[in-house]
This record gives sequence, structure tokens and C-alpha cells, in this order.
Amino acid sequence: MNRQVLFVCTGNYYRSRFAEEYFNHLAQKKGLKWRAFSAGLSQNMPSLNNPGSISVHTIEALRERGVKGSGLQRYPRPMEKADFARYDRIIAMSELEHRPMLEARYLAHCQMVEYFEVGDLPLEEPKDAMNKVAHHMEHMIKQLVAAPKPKISISALKHIISF
Repeated sequence: MNRQVLFVCTGNYYRSRFAEEYFNHLAQKKGLKWRAFSAGLSQNMPSLNNPGSISVHTIEALRERGVKGSGLQRYPRPMEKADFARYDRIIAMSELEHRPMLEARYLAHCQMVEYFEVGDLPLEEPKDAMNKVAHHMEHMIKQLVAAPKPKISISALKHIISF
């Protein structure tokens, strides 16, 4: 069974979409049983400020890394309360930016969220932001590859074999 991670940003148009696609690309190359998804915290989705389904900066950063991407045509989706039960990990792109949004909407679940610190436009240039997200994804993949694999007990193995 695959484990799932949700990357969250404001509009699910730029940073979180890059994280989703790049993570999935790296995880597949390493044979990891993890799959990434992404969502946005904005109440105004889709935003008129974001033309199309995904940022041109995201597409360019993926192309530079040889990632074709599988969900580039889908439009941004808003985060839902059910996401807290659906995903094994939830990671927001910026604690400074996203913690207040999460606390305002999902206070009871905020302790489940991990944070990176990758600023949105115009706080960070697209190249710098995408490089930061890429570094976080590469580090996560290394950690997941190095993580001890769960061992199956002899009694569980006997139960499986008996079917």
C-alpha cells in the first residue's frame, strides 16, 4: 500500500504543484511506495491572478529537471478538512505564510502539519524558490530511502501464507 504526502501552499498553483510533481518523479525513480498530492489554502480558488492550470515557473523548473509531470493539466484544488485523515504527512511550503491560514481554518489539526520555508512571489525569485523546493524534495527522498523498512512478524507471515 502506498503512503501519501500532501504539499500545501496558498493557491496550489506554483510551489506545492512543483513539490508534488518533483517528489513523485524522484519517488518513482527510487521505487518508493510514496505518492504526493497538493492543495491550496486560499479561499479564492481558482484565482484570476493565476492564468491556466499551473504556473509557467513550475513547468519551467520541472522541464529543467527532466520531469514530464502527470498532473499539469489539472486545476488547483483547495485543501479540505478530510485531508488531515487522508494523508500520512502534510507539509506546507511556508510556516510564516501558511501557519496563520491553517490556524484560522483547521486549528485542531495544525499540529499535524510540517513546514518548509519557501517564500511566494515576490518574496523569492522563482528560480530560488524552485531550487529550495527541489532541495527539500531531494532531502525527503533520501530520508525515505534510508528509513528502516517495516518488518513483518512470523505470525503475520504465517497468516498471509495460510490464505
